[in-house]
Amino acid sequence: MLIDASFGFEMETFEFLNVGQVHGFPKIMGVLTQLDSFKHNRQLKKTKKQLKHRFWTEVYLVAKLFYLSGMVHGEYQNQEIHNLGCYITVMKYRLLTWQTSHPYILADRMEDLTNPEDIRTKCDWGRRFRRE
Repeated sequence: MLIDASFGFEMETFEFLNVGQVHGFPKIMGVLTQLDSFKHNRQLKKTKKQLKHRFWTEVYLVAKLFYLSGMVHGEYQNQEIHNLGCYITVMKYRLLTWQTSHPYILADRMEDLTNPEDIRTKCDWGRRFRRE
């Protein structure tokens, strides 16, 4: 998930996070861009810290937030992209307790082959609602 550090979290970011939450956050990490727009190092550090903690609040504690310092001649620095690629290939995601405790299944069609007479005679609700 790319986040423009000069703007911070926008409505589209929260909508994307909401979609991720609905699906149990399959595999998510953040990438902060446009860090070269900050003129003072102190302001940059403060913004990084605020965005990191907000990202942790929305996703999960200690979720990885990667930083891309800025573009040089219209391209991101090769070393940063290399480090990001290496991190993505070796990164391990923690198992989410919500996802492991809520099993799900997707069915295209379901057909009940139970004999209706068996239901009527063997089930409690079948006896209760049986017409006499």
